[in-house]
Amino acid sequence: MLRKRLFCTISIFLCALFSSKAQNPDSLAVGYERIVFEGAGLAETNDALLAKADCYKQLGRYRDASATLARVRLFALSPEERTAVQYQQELCWFLAGDFKQAASLVEEVGDGSSDALLLHALALAYNGQYDESEIYAARFISWDGPSERLPELLALYAAHPRVPNASTSMVLSFFPPLGHFYNGEIGEGLLSGGLNLAALAFTVANFVSGYWVTGLIGGGIALNYTFMGNQQRTSTLVEKHRINDPIIFGDKLRAFLLQ
Repeated sequence: MLRKRLFCTISIFLCALFSSKAQNPDSLAVGYERIVFEGAGLAETNDALLAKADCYKQLGRYRDASATLARVRLFALSPEERTAVQYQQELCWFLAGDFKQAASLVEEVGDGSSDALLLHALALAYNGQYDESEIYAARFISWDGPSERLPELLALYAAHPRVPNASTSMVLSFFPPLGHFYNGEIGEGLLSGGLNLAALAFTVANFVSGYWVTGLIGGGIALNYTFMGNQQRTSTLVEKHRINDPIIFGDKLRAFLLQ
């Protein structure tokens, strides 16, 4: 009964392929999911899931494509097929901008092709794992033999960004403008230091003039605003570097490897 129902489902679906509506990848994806839902065997289920993932890739829905590939029954595939599926899953995560997920698949995919080495190098670089990325990048440019570009590649990695330490940054934020300087924001640090100095000068001037209440309240409010704002901004800068720096480096690496 199950085989008969599956045969009917596949027959109806194959006929639908020739309709204008079925040519839409989104509609095709629904049809492939129907095959899985109807209880297809292992091979048919895997074929349907792979085809559905291809539909999502055509639509640019790489996150959905990778999630679909994760449903493929890998134990039913040959080693070569399993590697190919995991490579596509890593690629889709990378194209979706989820570099952490892409990097997590590096060991599973392996290094059996130059395409895999390139993908691994980029996924790890965009995830901020520069040391691991460097190994794959060096192997990629040396795939066909020793590369004259290796010294240039090593120099690129030697200059990779260093994400500021959050604890160090927080301690330095108590001494404006050192927190900003530590995060590479010299101009912003000078401005922050100037504002804190002005607030302190206002407080001292009022104390000296005998305006204790004005100095205490007005100066205290000003100092609290500038000092606490300095700490919050320093924390924001650390997070900004953590997110943006790997992307900037990854773009440089991609341009180098693909030139």
